[in-house]
Amino acid sequence: MLEVILAQYGLIAVFVGTFIEGEIVVIAAGVLASLAFLSLWWVLVVAFVATFLGDQFFFFLGRKKGTAFLEKRHRVHWRRRAEKVHDLIHNHQNKILFGYRFLYGLRVPTLFAIGTSELPTRKFVLINLANSAIWTALFVFGGYFFGDVFISFVVDARAYAGEMILGILIIALIVWAISIWRNREEYN
Repeated sequence: MLEVILAQYGLIAVFVGTFIEGEIVVIAAGVLASLAFLSLWWVLVVAFVATFLGDQFFFFLGRKKGTAFLEKRHRVHWRRRAEKVHDLIHNHQNKILFGYRFLYGLRVPTLFAIGTSELPTRKFVLINLANSAIWTALFVFGGYFFGDVFISFVVDARAYAGEMILGILIIALIVWAISIWRNREEYN
């Protein structure tokens, strides 16, 4: 049953999860690829395309409607994060352009802020291609090799695949809840 669900919807879930934020999803997809539930090649391709398109989408959304959108947001944390990113872009443009993919929880506000900056679109696209390739390789292979290590410690890892997936989902929910809890005053 689990294999059928993963075969039908696994790559779609990787695409959607990676498009939006993605670290946990891509690591989990790498683990599932090491367990032969998903194809490593397709996980790499889908994660790369999704992260590139997601970043482009949020950049262009920032470029077209970013300033007006941020001004209308009721959530103060979006504006605060965008202001921090504007300051960082002004002082450290190249570092921000190469590092934003690795700023967990700041990716979307960073992309909005980059979109509202005077950064040339061509420069962003080229850097985004490199960032997407590096980020995808690091996180997918990280999950893949974690899965290999897990297999070496457990004789029949496939027998525990359901528990592993449940554990990964629980960890993802805990990380998400901690993120919300840490920023609770910003979300109010």
